[in-house]
Amino acid sequence: MKLIELMKMTNLNKFLAAGLVLAGIGLASSANAQTELLVGGGNATQALLYDRVTNFLGGPSNYTLTTKSTTPPVRSYVSKSTIPGYTSLGIVTIDFSLLGGVQGLSDLATQTAETTALNTSVVPALAVSSASPIAGSVDPTYLSGTTTLEVGYAYGVYSSESPDLVEVTNITERQANYFEGANGTNFPAVLLGGTSTSDAVYLVARNTSSAVRTETDANIYFSGQTIVTWTNSGGHIIQDAAGGQSSGSSVRTLLEDIPNSIGTLAFSDVIPYNGFRTLNFEGVTPSVANVQNGSYPLWYYEQWFTNNNSSYALTPNQYTLISALQQAYTNSTYQSSNTNFTGGYYIPLANLPVFRTSDGGPIQSSIY
Repeated sequence: MKLIELMKMTNLNKFLAAGLVLAGIGLASSANAQTELLVGGGNATQALLYDRVTNFLGGPSNYTLTTKSTTPPVRSYVSKSTIPGYTSLGIVTIDFSLLGGVQGLSDLATQTAETTALNTSVVPALAVSSASPIAGSVDPTYLSGTTTLEVGYAYGVYSSESPDLVEVTNITERQANYFEGANGTNFPAVLLGGTSTSDAVYLVARNTSSAVRTETDANIYFSGQTIVTWTNSGGHIIQDAAGGQSSGSSVRTLLEDIPNSIGTLAFSDVIPYNGFRTLNFEGVTPSVANVQNGSYPLWYYEQWFTNNNSSYALTPNQYTLISALQQAYTNSTYQSSNTNFTGGYYIPLANLPVFRTSDGGPIQSSIY
């Protein structure tokens, strides 16, 4: 059995075993009990998370949904009654605060409360991240993760807003590294294979709370420098004081506003959108097939993390709920048939014949 297969099975079995034991403790709970679960972390897979939660709750007629107009949105799902097969959980509330994979890991590790769509303050019980704690400079001591799928990243361009980038189809590791620290007025299109020597090419990046930012930087070996990223303020292009955007949708909006700009995005935030195109990396097209054959390196595993510090123990009901959602999320039939997978935005674990053991690390074959 290959290393990544063993890792996946061991993590999942440990996680589910803990959940089943603790679920047994809670079987005597009253049906009038309540269970709340705050999910923090990245927003690259939010469509999958929302899909699995609404499926678990039984569809729109069986829950109420409250959202807050933030970027990305904060959501809270509340069941209208107990859930068949899980009546011991009582009324279930599932909150989402998907502010970025690294932010989610940090808040989980420190048990920092987040504000829900219901305007309550709740500490996260689960963090979803496609960056590892170490890569995000988060103390991993008490964090335990189970691998759920693979997320790819790409450099994206909005074609109609980038006339000087028409001939720019590729970016290399060294170009990408230099681009992060010296773009804008210091970076004409000719440095990426374009023809213009008098324009400015702007980077629109995710912020440091994001796994997209962390994993992209890990793969291009960008470190120890101050990133230069840009935003639009009243029609003026200015350096982004926040150091980047909090979601892929915000990056897309700026790519449509800032001429000759290039953004860093998850596959799911660029591939399906009309008018956008991706740049090849080291001559290789960002695609599921090229991740699978080991030639495209901008990717890493998404994992679901819990905090195992006894001081922050999850309740038996929370373990039961996380286990149920995770099994629905990683179900092989679901992952092989859902349009987010078949459309080429994510890769099911069963379809990944390569593996790596660290963020941005060497890619190895699972077959040979």
